[in-house]
Amino acid sequence: MTKVDDDKILLLDSQKIILSTILVIAATLFIEIKLTDKYKQDLNSEHKNEAITDLPYGFVFVDEKADHGPITVDREKDDGTKLNIYDLIHPEDLSFYYNQENFDKLEDVVHPSKNNYFCEYNEDVPPEAYEGYEISCPAHYTIKIDYVFYGRHANDYEHCNINHKGEKIEKDQLEVDKECGNEPIDTVKEFCEGRVYCTLIPGGYIFNDSCEEKYKYLHVDYHCVKDKELKKEDISIVMFSDKVAPNSAYENAISSFYQYSKIHGYDFKFYHNRFDTERQIFYMKFNSIIETIIERLQEKRYGWIFWVDSDVILTNPNIRIETFLPNDKMNKIHFIASDDSSGLNAGVFLIRVHPWSLNLLMRAMAYSYFNKDKSLRFADQSSINNVLTETNDDKDHYIIVPQTWFNSYFGVEKHGDFILHLAGIVGKDNESKLLREEISNDQTWYGRTSKKMRKEVLKYYALPKRKQHKIKFEKRQLYRRQLNKRQLKKVNFV
Repeated sequence: MTKVDDDKILLLDSQKIILSTILVIAATLFIEIKLTDKYKQDLNSEHKNEAITDLPYGFVFVDEKADHGPITVDREKDDGTKLNIYDLIHPEDLSFYYNQENFDKLEDVVHPSKNNYFCEYNEDVPPEAYEGYEISCPAHYTIKIDYVFYGRHANDYEHCNINHKGEKIEKDQLEVDKECGNEPIDTVKEFCEGRVYCTLIPGGYIFNDSCEEKYKYLHVDYHCVKDKELKKEDISIVMFSDKVAPNSAYENAISSFYQYSKIHGYDFKFYHNRFDTERQIFYMKFNSIIETIIERLQEKRYGWIFWVDSDVILTNPNIRIETFLPNDKMNKIHFIASDDSSGLNAGVFLIRVHPWSLNLLMRAMAYSYFNKDKSLRFADQSSINNVLTETNDDKDHYIIVPQTWFNSYFGVEKHGDFILHLAGIVGKDNESKLLREEISNDQTWYGRTSKKMRKEVLKYYALPKRKQHKIKFEKRQLYRRQLNKRQLKKVNFV
């Protein structure tokens, strides 16, 4: 073999080596790209599922491949009896509450009566002692402030010449020959704009007093602006449980309401951390709701919170929460609850995201500290019952409704009811399981519609107050065995 032939063979071998190397590199890159793409796809899928599901703390889907349906705290121990709420839903026209045709007919702007003069309060008393004055708009409208004046207009003897006690104001406190005051429009806008109604308390606590020694008023003019579109109610379902066992009534309730919230477009908030261990666990209900209200007030999301105890069964997921909301003339109602034979039951209720609601729950939280001589039979619900009924200050802001609407008990329940509450039931887990099996095999449990239920609700809301359900102040005193004053001093009633 000649040298030329050897060179050709070497060249050929080199080319083969180079080609092989190129092929190996290409194959490696191809595999790497494919693996990277798969990783990204898996990662995106994982993030997508996280965004879609937003699962409650400690929960996973019963079916590990699912992105909706029943959830559990332990997939391996799950007994397979959870309700798949998606299988129980019937299509329904939402016009029972969201009526686009009626909305389209509304005028773009509504002008309430002008010349709103709100007389100042006595500053010797804290502003919380007064109900305040209200400005409001109809449903589907929000407040837009046009003009605000705090003080007294020149030569105005007509407005606010009598104080809140009904006493006539001395002439020298009314007499000003030129405008005496200021225009705190930014403050009132901050308080009121974007809301259906708001409360104003005129006084130096809030507004700058630039008209001293005179009896002042807050003069407010505003109009109502129609919403740009027919908005859906902003509703959050809130639940709490610090210990959730697999297959328990609690786990099943959380699973059902999580699915229910996703189906109907509600927020779902599940609280699990019992951070206040110095009080009965029942008060974690108030803590959870207060946290949600504060969060939503900060975000200016003025909707509703639907509180649900964990010992319930969602028997009819076709009933929407909007079914129970106040009618268009009830924008001052912020709390909707039912009663039972013992009075108010706070196992399931609706509360509006509003400063009044925050105030109510804070007073209920503190009630036992300031009423140590009262035996609160039902802790949290006795507290809120007494706060509502101790005076008449709150009577315009709450309504008590029939128990069967959303808080039925065994013995009074009927097929089609929204929720069955297992309050006082021994063996809740087993009873919950038996009823879930019954619901799965009997469509009459979830056959009633929101439309039909809404008719009943509106009929009840139209009744005179005297014909609606009522709650009474719980007068029960702590048992003291007729102790005398000397003995009472030795008793610690905390």
